[in-house]
This record gives sequence, C-alpha cells and structure tokens, in this order.
Amino acid sequence: MTPIDIYEFLPEVKTFARACPDPVARRVIREAARELCQRGRFWRERDAFDVRTPHCEGICSFEDASIDVIEWAMIDDLELEPKSPTWLDNWRADWATTDEVGTAKFITQLSPNSVTIVPKQSGRLKVRYSLLPSRTAMTLPEFLLEQFATEIGKGAAGRILVMPNTEYTNPQLGSAYVAEFKSLLDTLAVKAAKGQQNAPLRTKGQYF
Repeated sequence: MTPIDIYEFLPEVKTFARACPDPVARRVIREAARELCQRGRFWRERDAFDVRTPHCEGICSFEDASIDVIEWAMIDDLELEPKSPTWLDNWRADWATTDEVGTAKFITQLSPNSVTIVPKQSGRLKVRYSLLPSRTAMTLPEFLLEQFATEIGKGAAGRILVMPNTEYTNPQLGSAYVAEFKSLLDTLAVKAAKGQQNAPLRTKGQYF
C-alpha cells in the first residue's frame, strides 16, 4: 500500500473539530485508523525474507505498521500454521528455548512486528499479514484516505470533542461522532468475519 503523511487527514478532522491543535489531531487520527484497520482487517500485505537457525526469526518490513494477524505463511514448500505462544507452551514446554532443528510446522510472534518459526528451520519464508498502523506511525496507507476519509475524520473528531477541560470540548456532538464511528467498526467487523466471499461466520481463528 502507498503510504501518505498522516497530516493529509487533517482537513477531514478539522471539518468536525476546527479548533483542535494539529498534534492532538494527529494522535487521534492514528487511533481511529488503528481501530478501523483492526476491525475491518483490510490492510493486508505479503512479505518474504530468509530465516536462519538458530533464531529463525524475521521482522515485518513495512514501515509505520504493526502485525495484527498472521493470516498465512509458508517456508520453502511447507505451509505453516499460525499459533499463539500460549498454545505452543501447551504443545511443547521448551519450544522457545531449545536449539533443536526440525521440520517447521508453526509460526508465532514473540515480540511486536517479529515472527518466529517453530520448530526451527532455515529457509525462505513467505507470509501474509493483516496490519494496522503502529502506535508511532507518521504515515498511513493511502487507501484509508481514499475510502474512509470522512469516517476517520468523524472518529478522530469524536475523540477530540469529548476531551474534558479543553476549549474545543463539545461532549454531545463528540459522543454522536464516536457512536457513528463505533457503528461503522461493528459493520466492518462482521464483513471481515464473513470474508469477501460472504462465507458463513466461523468461531475458529488465530490472533496475536
């Protein structure tokens, strides 16, 4: 996705909260964009890099992004199953400390924006992520401005207007914008769960 400066979203916020200082607007734009991407799960990227023993770890290469969900992964010709560290603890207690090399079966996250292969195996890792803006992002994907400019503007403005003890406080109007944004998030969450093919909702999932 093409990144654009977060300040490109300022006019969308200022439409609903004119007096808000730019640094505050930037922070709440980022918060609204993170929520929208997390609930909608439509910022997807593919990545590929080599992993080597003994660590068998890789870092997400997308700037200003955080991994929300690992949707699919393959090392060489082996498809990997995303698992949480807790699940792996139950599978094998020493999985995180052993240097034993084997045939990779799983992929997990031990720290933000990194992935780890279990059991350890060197090779070419291909992975698809669902991403969201990082907590310090200074850029956002361009598609957010093209497709959700007004929605992010209202979501951010709602947060601004309900802030207490400021010259731009307007709790009634802010609450209305927040409620409208939350309604959008709920709709996006249902669509993301069904998938693009409008598949039936399923309860099984893997999140990190």
